[in-house]
Amino acid sequence: MTEQYDDNQGEDRSEEQERLAREIADELADAFVGYVRGDLDFAELSFGVYDALRDLDVIASGEYELTDDEDDEDDDDDDDDVYDDDEAVEEQEELSQEPAT
Repeated sequence: MTEQYDDNQGEDRSEEQERLAREIADELADAFVGYVRGDLDFAELSFGVYDALRDLDVIASGEYELTDDEDDEDDDDDDDDVYDDDEAVEEQEELSQEPAT
């Protein structure tokens, strides 16, 4: 989770956390609409929701640091971020302990 943050904004931690939570909620709403439209399959939606909940937990705990997006440009070349359908289905099957249909 990266976000540009300026210490001079005067935004206190609870307001910042509320703003971040609302941004996550907006992203989830977009994902739900994408699922209903058929733009996302259930596995993609499930992983996105899990990631959003994990981010929300970190935000609620206060154990996060907002960074400038420019700092992450070098990380964009990592192959670790590439989505693999087969790997996602396998992980979903393992988590649900049921084969995908």
